[in-house]
Amino acid sequence: MAIASYLEDETKRSRATTEHRFYGSDLVSAGAEDMTSVSVDISITSGSARELGQAIVATAKTSSGSKGILSKAILEGIAKAVIELVQPRFAEEAEKLVEAYRLMLRESLAKGADAKLQAALNRARLQEKILATTSMVDQSQACALLGMSPTNPSATMKRKEDKQEVLRFTLDGRAAYPLFQFDVEGRRIFPAMARLIKAKPRDWSDFRLLYWLTRPHLDFEGTPAEALGTDEDEVLAAFHREIAPAGAG
Repeated sequence: MAIASYLEDETKRSRATTEHRFYGSDLVSAGAEDMTSVSVDISITSGSARELGQAIVATAKTSSGSKGILSKAILEGIAKAVIELVQPRFAEEAEKLVEAYRLMLRESLAKGADAKLQAALNRARLQEKILATTSMVDQSQACALLGMSPTNPSATMKRKEDKQEVLRFTLDGRAAYPLFQFDVEGRRIFPAMARLIKAKPRDWSDFRLLYWLTRPHLDFEGTPAEALGTDEDEVLAAFHREIAPAGAG
């Protein structure tokens, strides 16, 4: 298949220019330019291209009224075939890729890593610690807390994320939402969360906001997260003081 041959050639050229390649398979190739910047190439090999071609042909045969014309049904079938072929295989590769990257970081650190790599490792450890000590719910549980239909929890929560109403993280390859964001009795997300997320400065990551919300704060008896249900205005005021430029006010 000509397309497959072209894709393979392009992939080889791309991989040849990547320094510090730390993972490779027939589907995924990953490399790090400076140990903190990672590039990932996904390729369709001749074998997977044949599988894809067969899936497309099968779809075309079951689509009525085509007669050599790419009908909407055939185009949708092609898209579905690509997703069904690539998505499961990439999911299998993702965990291996992450573990290979961690191994590369450990080896680099053992050899005497630079300050940039050490900082990246420290951030990763802090993020893991924060996530490990924060109660989380998955997409289905989040929908249940909101009293929403569990039919398509991924799409439901994606709409909440797109509207910047909720903090979302990834744990073991799955979406995870800090439990403190949810007003369980009111079956809603605390309105203050959207205001906090939208007020977050550009140099603040979601992890940094999570850290601020879950650390003890002098203005509250506990953490800002624990005050969301009782002192939302105070939480917002404290956050605005936190992000105010030094010397302001």
